[in-house]
Amino acid sequence: MTLGYILSRYPLLSETFILREMWEVERQGHTVNVYALRVVAGSKRHPRAARLRARVVVPGWVNLRAHAHWLRRRPRAYLATLAAALWHNRQDLNLWLGAVAYWGKAVAIAARLEADGVERLHAHYATHPALVAYVAHRLTGVSFSFTVHAHDIFCHQAMLPQKLAAAERVVAISRYNRTHLLATVPAAEREAVQGKIAVVHCGVEVMPLAAAARALPAAAVRPLRLLAVGSLQAYKGHRHLIEACALLQQAGQRWECRIIGGGPLQAGLSTQIHRLGLASAAGGGVHLAGPADEDEVRAALAWADVFVMPSIVMPRTGQMEGIPVALMEAMAAGRAVVASRISGIPELIEDGVEGLLVPPGDAGALAAAAARLQDAGLRQRLGVAARRRVEQEFELSTSVTQLLAVWGVTHEVAA
Repeated sequence: MTLGYILSRYPLLSETFILREMWEVERQGHTVNVYALRVVAGSKRHPRAARLRARVVVPGWVNLRAHAHWLRRRPRAYLATLAAALWHNRQDLNLWLGAVAYWGKAVAIAARLEADGVERLHAHYATHPALVAYVAHRLTGVSFSFTVHAHDIFCHQAMLPQKLAAAERVVAISRYNRTHLLATVPAAEREAVQGKIAVVHCGVEVMPLAAAARALPAAAVRPLRLLAVGSLQAYKGHRHLIEACALLQQAGQRWECRIIGGGPLQAGLSTQIHRLGLASAAGGGVHLAGPADEDEVRAALAWADVFVMPSIVMPRTGQMEGIPVALMEAMAAGRAVVASRISGIPELIEDGVEGLLVPPGDAGALAAAAARLQDAGLRQRLGVAARRRVEQEFELSTSVTQLLAVWGVTHEVAA
């Protein structure tokens, strides 16, 4: 089967999970075309991006030939779809502007699908990518589906019922997301929609990550090594982790903390670290390590004793995690993990079994959990259980096989 993936930006360093999914779809014998709405500038990218065989298409902003094509071929569908996109997104400025900005790109992608041999479209995120898939479907009749993750259904719900109704299938990355998604649908339409929403977890490759566990030195006297991986945005909760480190420092604990990721809060977090005297603290300090590719993240997991995911729910917008893939990676590497009890995270971690769960935004609880994990025996027990959980339910090849089954596609000859 030839699949067309519609992505907002490509290749985006923080969306390793989409890159891995496409790579595994190819490995399972299918052809992938990537239709990217924008290209990501910058030199750092995942090595795997170069190994993806997919053709990458980035349509221009102005495509007069494509507009003329559809106005001649399907004028009613063209005008009705444009009107629907503008009307149903009118109460969300972000999505309305996206409908205006990406209309030309959607029309251009639709014009290419037949020549590219695309049999199905799949979008990641229910916002701009799903809208583009919806437009292409309305113009061409090609079936489409989309995966919902986090902000795309927690913060932006305009036109969700229309996208759900038009999509052949919808993929939720957690049971929490499926329940949340159904709540956005009018009660009268819920029964018709719920059968098309499937839960398929994002997956990680367990074996390469498990090798990081074997690389961990059996430390006894050195400080406890804490690691966090995630873009430096408010809902990731890094400021609470930094506050927790200050509490550990005050309690005389020995620790060091590395935060991997880039983003808009870098300057503010750096200021907080210096204000709390943690830049070169006696216990080891907090270091903002910047963005990293997947090989660098694996090396950091080999360094770490404990992985911390201090996510929060944003009070005004409701933005929060889905099930963070970085958390799955740490668990696959056999690391003890501390995470917030929000969204789909409890579907991955049972408190005290595969990791420790704490209330979101509670620096004291984060510090207490880290202090508990000074116990090497507890770290070992949690890490073993964590790796087993990911192997059983969050392995990449299994997740992609499940995704293909949702599309009614079987595993073909491996590449």
